[in-house]
Amino acid sequence: MQRSRAVAVGTLILLTCTAAGAHAAEPKGKAPTAVSWCEQQGGTAQKEVPYYTKTGTQMVQLGGEREMCTFSAKDGSRIMIAADSLAADKPTLAALAYLHAPKDPGGKPGNPSIAYCQTLNGTAMYGPRPTDGGGWAPPGETRPDKAVTACMFGDGSLIDAWGLKYKEGGVIRGADLTKKFRAAIP
Repeated sequence: MQRSRAVAVGTLILLTCTAAGAHAAEPKGKAPTAVSWCEQQGGTAQKEVPYYTKTGTQMVQLGGEREMCTFSAKDGSRIMIAADSLAADKPTLAALAYLHAPKDPGGKPGNPSIAYCQTLNGTAMYGPRPTDGGGWAPPGETRPDKAVTACMFGDGSLIDAWGLKYKEGGVIRGADLTKKFRAAIP
């Protein structure tokens, strides 16, 4: 009698756990992909690849690719952000940098967008020399002026370095991303 009661209790626990597990694993609705989130926010998604620019004139395509989301305005300005940075469920460093736009202390030589990115503890550099630049562009691009300089943060999030710099100065390029991030940003 004791043994069959223990089996019955064990079976009840197993059934309860199995039912709870099955219920928890049920899909609650399909979340939008990063690309569809980008498009729902009014952006254009495109696969882009990283490029290294040797002395600013020769582009060398690097490995990897990423879906980018670009917002363009009627005035011709634009801002690019990695689609997964825009659609992240939790805040990213790129989103925090954009929304909070910390004041640039200035005083660094060279490209102001790269200097500002570095102030935010991001990087837009592809090497130790000032001429070791780079950016993101569609596969096969050969013109360095078509590569977008992007600020990448330690969490892997990425956003247009000039878009950040202009936002810090009170200028919105392409579109205001403030309400386009999926995550609630503190």
